[in-house]
Amino acid sequence: MRCRVAAWVLLACAPLAAAGERPQATSSPAAEQAKLERLRAHEKNEGTRVEQLRKQVDSLESTSQATSRDIEERDRKIAELRRQLEASQGK
Repeated sequence: MRCRVAAWVLLACAPLAAAGERPQATSSPAAEQAKLERLRAHEKNEGTRVEQLRKQVDSLESTSQATSRDIEERDRKIAELRRQLEASQGK
């Protein structure tokens, strides 16, 4: 009895399984060309965005380096002023 039920379920599900395996319709050459053009435009836009981000990173790195130099100079001045203050108080 179980074998009959299993066979019946398999036969009943076979059309559903076959429906899911239908090959996709082939696109026309014009549709493929349009898709290719869209992908190329997207690639170009992404390339432009990458270049903008690289320039932004370069600018931020330059600013960071300049700020680091300014901080180091400030720290040197503070250290020098402290030495002068200690020298004047020590007299």
